[in-house]
Amino acid sequence: MNVTIQERRFSFTSEYEISALSRTYYASRSLFSFKDKLQLRSEDGRVLARIRSYFAPFRRRHDFHLRDGRILRFQCEKIWKQVFICEGKEELYRLYEHKGLKYSIFQKDRQIAAFVKNRVVTGKGNQYALRMDSDADLAVVLCMVLAISSSENDDHQATATIDLGNIGPEDRPFDESWEPR
Repeated sequence: MNVTIQERRFSFTSEYEISALSRTYYASRSLFSFKDKLQLRSEDGRVLARIRSYFAPFRRRHDFHLRDGRILRFQCEKIWKQVFICEGKEELYRLYEHKGLKYSIFQKDRQIAAFVKNRVVTGKGNQYALRMDSDADLAVVLCMVLAISSSENDDHQATATIDLGNIGPEDRPFDESWEPR
């Protein structure tokens, strides 16, 4: 499954339009909030998930409150190598940042998704091209990408920036041969 996440270039808060499976989803950040409060909504406006961030120097932390009642905690596990863990009662995901602008997501020990961020950004305009397994939990994967986006990108509006991506160490290399199931 291919998913595109496009942040609106010019807006007061972070707003995203998400295209997946011939459907459109939306995410937006609360306007006057010290802590990030993002809502992921379906086309008809139903809230699929709420993302709340917590102040934690060095270790970004978010809670995902999903529509079905699950609560997952997403936080940085390895600061230097940028590895994030997302866990709930019986769920465990890891997000790895690789060299450049590439990321991968694993559920337990199996890769379920990979995404790439755009290098040149106009305004806020971050864009993520996501490929994921058809049986992966779309809401959880979207929450992880949105949490990374909202914590890496503050709310200033530059005219254009160039993102060099990760130039530091990585915990595991990006698997160029991986294909979604």
